[in-house]
Amino acid sequence: MDDGAPLHALTARELQALRGAAVWYAKYHAATVAAHAAEKGAYAVAEREEYLDLVTALETLGVRIRVPDALVEMASAA
Repeated sequence: MDDGAPLHALTARELQALRGAAVWYAKYHAATVAAHAAEKGAYAVAEREEYLDLVTALETLGVRIRVPDALVEMASAA
């Protein structure tokens, strides 16, 4: 994936819109990702890693998202 423009190139409104969309996505998919927490398949593992990367990125942007209980241990190991 191309890194594209750095975040500082975004206006405050654009950054807020991006943050809002990411929060919605993280909250919407939390239950689905948690439901597959015990699965060892490559797709489930990649889905969890991507979800946890999103949560970490949101924390970097100052937004705390509750990590589903089923993923807490995985989040602390990352």
